[in-house]
Amino acid sequence: MAEIERPKRKKPHGNSKYTEELANELCERLACGESLRGICKDKAMPDHTTVIRWLSSNEEFATKYARAREIQAHVWVDEMFDLASSVPERNPQTGGYDSAAVAHIRNQVATMQWLAMKLNPKRYSERQQIDHTSSDGSMSVIERLARGRKRLAEDDGEE
Repeated sequence: MAEIERPKRKKPHGNSKYTEELANELCERLACGESLRGICKDKAMPDHTTVIRWLSSNEEFATKYARAREIQAHVWVDEMFDLASSVPERNPQTGGYDSAAVAHIRNQVATMQWLAMKLNPKRYSERQQIDHTSSDGSMSVIERLARGRKRLAEDDGEE
């Protein structure tokens, strides 16, 4: 049986040592809308594997990173608005809008919408989140039903 050749592990480029300054720059660039892949191509930044390692080993960085991703969703929603508001190219022969350009814009908006829903589901998800607690936060719907049943049972016992 032939042996499977494993890919040689690449040495990380750029900075692989965690520093607060490097983590802040990475999160700021994410929050401004850059992709992690694009940031990691920068030789001054850590590679993708290093960032994943930081996420799993550094709680403070993981919190900053999650917040940057939430903000990134807001930036992408603004970009979606700009794309959807843009005028596609016209076909030089017919003078009408080029269907390929329209489809390209539609695909970009749909992709960014999907990403925004994944990065910040509380704000951009299509599903409604229902809060099952009472207005003062003291009881869930289940607790309220149980209390109501108990009262009904007590009322039935009094008659």
